[in-house]
Amino acid sequence: MFANAFQSQASSSTRKLLIGCSAILISAVLAVPASAQRKKKDDDPALKPRPVKLNTKDNIELTAFYFPSTEGKNAIPVLLIHEWKGQGSPYQKLCLSMRSAGLAVLLVEYRGHGNSRQYTTPRGDKKDFNVNTMGKRDIQAIIQYDLEEAKQFLKGENNEGRLNLNALTVVGVQEGAIMAAHWAVRDWGFPSVGRLKQGQDVKALVYVSPIKNFNGLTIDSTLRDRNVGLLPTMIVAGKDSPEAEEAERLGGRITALRKRLKIGGLEVKMESTSLSGPALISEVPSAASDIVKFIQANVPVSDSENEWIER
Repeated sequence: MFANAFQSQASSSTRKLLIGCSAILISAVLAVPASAQRKKKDDDPALKPRPVKLNTKDNIELTAFYFPSTEGKNAIPVLLIHEWKGQGSPYQKLCLSMRSAGLAVLLVEYRGHGNSRQYTTPRGDKKDFNVNTMGKRDIQAIIQYDLEEAKQFLKGENNEGRLNLNALTVVGVQEGAIMAAHWAVRDWGFPSVGRLKQGQDVKALVYVSPIKNFNGLTIDSTLRDRNVGLLPTMIVAGKDSPEAEEAERLGGRITALRKRLKIGGLEVKMESTSLSGPALISEVPSAASDIVKFIQANVPVSDSENEWIER
């Protein structure tokens, strides 16, 4: 009897020990994947800032710089369009600031600029663009091909679950602001076909040091498009800069348009500086932080607003 009692007690103790060990083992097993997942996210090359190559439909190879987000399908993507005769390097601080806030940023050096200076002739020869002779047709090619190819890259990232293309924001600097506005009109011109979403992804616009006219193209003309004219819009310029007057005029024009329709969503930020364009962005810390705050406040991402859609 004593032996049977001991055996029963030993059996009970063994069961308790096994249950305890199992609980510890299960906790350890569950903890390992979480740790491994964090490590994988830190080490994932797809989530590291990097240069990327884009090939346009008219056979131009472009260099772009991509700053991925770790927010996955909740990440707001930003397409950053630099000024004419500019390049990507002055915008690193802004891109990193946006990335730190959870945004995914693609900065394109469009044809004739930065590392995208060459094109291939029909004979297969490599030649450099002459930016001084590039005109309206070239600007329209940038809008039609270069910026569209940038969106195709973001579309791929969307389908990998690394951002939400349906919450796209476009930031344009000086001449880039005009190209941003015209590309937004183009994007909103693509209707959905059944359940297939083709466009209408731009949900906010930011104009930095906007100019009035660029080879016959203006932001004013894009305001006739109701969809683009009513998008949440931010205008940023130096109070004492050459673009100050145009920034205030454009802000007044957009305000008047929205006042008639009783719609807000416009923010005009005049910084206390004479700096313009990339210098304004890199040298005035509040400019970058204000842009980030504007995007986060005006581009919601949820199941009911700007929801993620596979493309």
